[in-house]
Amino acid sequence: MWFGPLSWYLIISLLGWALFPLVYRLFPGLYDRGYTISRALGLLLWGYLFWLLSSLGVLVNNVGGYLFALLPLLVLSVLAWRKLPAGELVAWLKERRKTLLTAEVLFAAAFLFLLVMRGMDPAILGTEKPMELAFINAVMRSPSMPPYDPWLSGYAISYYYFGYVLVGMLANLSAVSAGVAFNLAISLVFALSAIGVYGVVNNLLAALRGSQGEGPRPLQALLGPLFVLIISNVEGFLELLHGLGVGWQQNVDGSWQSSFWRWLNLQDLINPPAGNTALGELRHWWWWRASRVVTDLDMRGDFWEIIDEFPFFSYFLGDVHPHVLAMPFAFVALAIALNMYLRRDELKKRFAVSYMEFQFPPETFVLGVVVFGGLGFLNLWDFPWYVLVFAGAYLLRKTAEDGWELQRFWEFLLLVVGFGVCGIVAYLPFYLSFSSQAGGILPNIINPTRGAHLWIMFGTLFVPLFALLLYLLFKRHNRKTFVYGMLLAAAGTLVLFGFSVVSTYSAGRVIPEVGNQLFSFYQVSSLDELLATGFARRGEAIAGTLTLVFLVGVALAVIWPSRSEEQDESRRLAPSHRFAVLLVVVGGLLVIVPEFIFLQDMFSRRMNTIFKFYYQAWLMWAVAAAYGSAVLLGSQKNRNLRALFGVLFTVVLVVGLTYPVMAVNTRVSTFQASGAQSLELDGTANTYFLSGDEQTAAAWLKQAPLGTLVEAYGGSYSQYARFSMNSGQPAVLGWDAHEGQWRGDYLLITPRQEDIRVFYTARSWEQTQVILERYDVRYVVVGNLERSTYDVYEDKFIQHLTPVFQQGGITIYETAGWDGGL
Repeated sequence: MWFGPLSWYLIISLLGWALFPLVYRLFPGLYDRGYTISRALGLLLWGYLFWLLSSLGVLVNNVGGYLFALLPLLVLSVLAWRKLPAGELVAWLKERRKTLLTAEVLFAAAFLFLLVMRGMDPAILGTEKPMELAFINAVMRSPSMPPYDPWLSGYAISYYYFGYVLVGMLANLSAVSAGVAFNLAISLVFALSAIGVYGVVNNLLAALRGSQGEGPRPLQALLGPLFVLIISNVEGFLELLHGLGVGWQQNVDGSWQSSFWRWLNLQDLINPPAGNTALGELRHWWWWRASRVVTDLDMRGDFWEIIDEFPFFSYFLGDVHPHVLAMPFAFVALAIALNMYLRRDELKKRFAVSYMEFQFPPETFVLGVVVFGGLGFLNLWDFPWYVLVFAGAYLLRKTAEDGWELQRFWEFLLLVVGFGVCGIVAYLPFYLSFSSQAGGILPNIINPTRGAHLWIMFGTLFVPLFALLLYLLFKRHNRKTFVYGMLLAAAGTLVLFGFSVVSTYSAGRVIPEVGNQLFSFYQVSSLDELLATGFARRGEAIAGTLTLVFLVGVALAVIWPSRSEEQDESRRLAPSHRFAVLLVVVGGLLVIVPEFIFLQDMFSRRMNTIFKFYYQAWLMWAVAAAYGSAVLLGSQKNRNLRALFGVLFTVVLVVGLTYPVMAVNTRVSTFQASGAQSLELDGTANTYFLSGDEQTAAAWLKQAPLGTLVEAYGGSYSQYARFSMNSGQPAVLGWDAHEGQWRGDYLLITPRQEDIRVFYTARSWEQTQVILERYDVRYVVVGNLERSTYDVYEDKFIQHLTPVFQQGGITIYETAGWDGGL
């Protein structure tokens, strides 16, 4: 059990320490000089060099290729170390030892915590875990990059697969199985995120304390991982109240009613409690509802599922999904922006583009291109928002130094475009082979987010955020900036609202076929009915809109430039305050945008837009909330303010920690009830997904030479594609619905569906052989699932193919003369 965790801990730690001299030179503006993000940054740079060189045909996918890709980074780190004055690095390490020790203990503790959580429930079962295991296996076995698609033989993965490349590298280096690597990966990502957000918050607080002439307080920055990774939304607290029967009244006929829960209108909670009132003994999978608190309704009032995960839910669920794998690198991106914003040694180091000069060195731009672009490869829609943070931070810095002028706007725009274009070029091999289900932007007409649901989702962050913003607003004491901020927030919201209405009206009136599609999708008879419903629901959900407008408006008011404050230092805000508030603004944009528009995909609703945007909003708002809480709790000048916020902070802790405490209790109780004698990290070491014979067959395939596999295909979230998923052998077709999403259509999928059916059922060997040759098939699986799915005619396989594995009801055949053409 512990060999894998120890090897991963040592690999990632040695990587971070070995590259720290380079990181030290790149992050002079940060108090910790980038130490807390050195592991994650080193992994990303290492993975990028290996992937790029392998994609260009220079490196193969093995340990030798990994070490060769690491060599340039080690050389750069040695050169950076040699350029430092003698003894500087050692003296710096001694000076910062408290911060560094806190960070190291946090990293180890976070890694161990998630290892134990996963060890109690390691099974790669349910949700999209099988898909993620298939990707890890494919990356581990692919001869080179890009990795082959495990569920569409002959093609590369068409998905954000960079995170799986990083996992596969660590798995092959440490010689652990994909089933173990799956659970090690999510544990490592949790630990890297914990130390990364700790570093961002600590650097913000150190900058503030430095401007005030105070010493470091490294323990305060632990609020960062607390708010980002542990504190959860309000639904867990509501679950507890609901399970205890709070708010319910029993009628004479024995039925139950509750005006409160009916008004709240959350799925599951709108129904009476099941009667289990003990902590951790609520209804089965009670913890799932917390990730579905935003409720959208169709025209008939029926629920549309909307995904609104938050970090603790993600790690408790245990999916190794792109939005989770990308998390540590989001904090690397924030550290790059913060370093640029805080450093002041660049008066002679400028990055020039055309006639514009930017006050940061070229290496900052290059690093940003690799990291911001890497976020696009990790989880596509993270890319533009962190570019926006960097460009916004630069705008704030230049405005504070040189005042506002039109030049600031063009600098902002050029940074956004520059990072966007260069970030795509840096990862061009990925984009050239990438196809997507995304189909443009659609207006959101009938589903604004209710204020109650918005507060359930973000209430534990809203409280410290509003407290910080109001504190800073009163500190500035500038009515003009408040008016400007509110007007800008309201105007921007009205523009988005107007766009959604006008685009819907225009499309419905001008393009009849579009109008007919709208009417059919929303099940209305006319455009007027659709718009009337939309306006009515906007009115009912006005509290949600007002909350967002007020939050963003106050945040804009806080960072609005004001020349009058240059002469009054008491009203001037510290740079760290402004950076934290910038995160509030960008997070606000992430939440406001899906109120009016969403990204079109195969679901034709805003489910995935909410999912992708809310998650990043949580990260940014949680960083700001942690920073704000530390500022207000540590206020020495205003004890009344500190006492008042202390009460609010206590409420936030009680409400926000209810979910994780109950969830951990549920996990421990389930583990104890299972009778397991020890923790287990191999997610495939169970018979939930595969029978004993199937496990043996999958193990045989895993050590067999690589070749295309035919097995029964089927729908998503099912037991189909079981052997390709567990062995890494590429299947002709796996989860067909997911492949349709990744490819954007079913042009490649539909013919394979019919070919596989014919392959198993045809009595003619000639007909079967055509399909074998079409897909260059090497292995043919005939098991119970194939027999139950198709009317299998197995005699032709027995006569013409060689059985290479046989146990129980499973036989694996190999074709003769396979040419190895993967």
